[in-house]
Amino acid sequence: MKSADNTVHIIGAGWSGLACAVVLAEAGIPVVVLESAPQAGGRARTVRYKKSLSSLTLDNGQHIMLGAYHNTLQLFRRLGINEQDVLIRQTLGLTLYSTDHPVISLKTPALPAPLHLIYALLNFNNIIWLDRFKVIRMLIKLRFQKFRLQSDISVHELLHRHLQPDIIIQALWEPLCLGTMNTPVKQASAQVFLHVLEKSFNQRTQASDLLFFKTDLSSAFCEPAVAYIKQKGGQVLLSRRVRKIESINPSRSGSRFIIHTKNSQLESSQLVLATPAHITAQLQQQNFNLIPADSSLNFFYEPICTIYLQYPEKVLLPQIMSGFFDSVSQWAIDHSVNQQPGLIAVVISSSGKHLQRSHQQLADVIHNELKLIINNLPHYLDYQVVIDKKATFNCHVNINAQRPDFITSCRHLYLAGDYTSTGYPATLEGAVTSGIKAAHYIIGQH
Repeated sequence: MKSADNTVHIIGAGWSGLACAVVLAEAGIPVVVLESAPQAGGRARTVRYKKSLSSLTLDNGQHIMLGAYHNTLQLFRRLGINEQDVLIRQTLGLTLYSTDHPVISLKTPALPAPLHLIYALLNFNNIIWLDRFKVIRMLIKLRFQKFRLQSDISVHELLHRHLQPDIIIQALWEPLCLGTMNTPVKQASAQVFLHVLEKSFNQRTQASDLLFFKTDLSSAFCEPAVAYIKQKGGQVLLSRRVRKIESINPSRSGSRFIIHTKNSQLESSQLVLATPAHITAQLQQQNFNLIPADSSLNFFYEPICTIYLQYPEKVLLPQIMSGFFDSVSQWAIDHSVNQQPGLIAVVISSSGKHLQRSHQQLADVIHNELKLIINNLPHYLDYQVVIDKKATFNCHVNINAQRPDFITSCRHLYLAGDYTSTGYPATLEGAVTSGIKAAHYIIGQH
């Protein structure tokens, strides 16, 4: 067994674990990251699929970022990643299609926040003036309330309290809620939703920008992060599944831990669990000293389905991202932005009922809905369906009361992951923020 020193061991090389390791390594603290998979990135990484689209590099799900992702963008700068090299930034513009309604679009101008959003709503096309006014009135009221509620309610109830018309809910609020929280409006936490609105629309104008990856996720972040950690003297050990963790002499002076993998045991004096909540719960069951008894890690989960459709290279969406309402699809992203012309990714959020269809049926349904956007759309050449059944935790009412802090009652044991108490839903920014918070606390203890 290797002896413990002042090295921080991090279990999990997803975005939260990598963020934690980068910040610690930058501060000169030795780190060892243990990852069960053969590559870093967790639920936001690149995968090569063997059966279809084999010539393309695809992510294990479609991700975009917002200009409000300050911690993630700052982490990119720490790694020496030039935003212009890996991201395309666009001012917020939403165009949404439906079989039963005219096309609805909204675009923000270059005005200070929140004037940019008010102007965009005043020019919300195919929406009557009275309905536009109701949206603006709601946002003004929420701003005076500092986007805080006395007690949490569902997004659906929040919208009805503010007299939002059905067409506004269907064409604006539901797509935004599903896109940011992956939870239906009747279940979703209004307080978490308001946190996202505040960060995106009530601060700098650029916070509401849409950021699209110009390259795959592994090239954009995961590989530079691993290289940086190693450059600073740290280690990232892949294909190292942790089977068990034991705490030794837990006390106020500090616990020590024995980490069991298949072929080795490591002794650690400081440990960060940057694993998904259900994996952390399994480790908790093996050693009840690890996690405080009052922290529930039994989250409900929501799936995300991404359908990649390959068309002839000349096929393009009218803009990088288009939306749908009253349909199976929610968002379509044109991958010509990352040198994959003709490839379109379509996201279906929080929709378990559609997962009962075969992959071929799903591809056909999505293809028919894309005909709403693209005239004379030829049949797709190939497709790949990617389903993550536990993509995000269900961000239900009062979810913040359930989410654990990154500091546990076991001294020198910390948590990192998008499920911890960051205030964000399960997003890249939430994951990165959790890892940075844990790292800063450890640095302060040093």
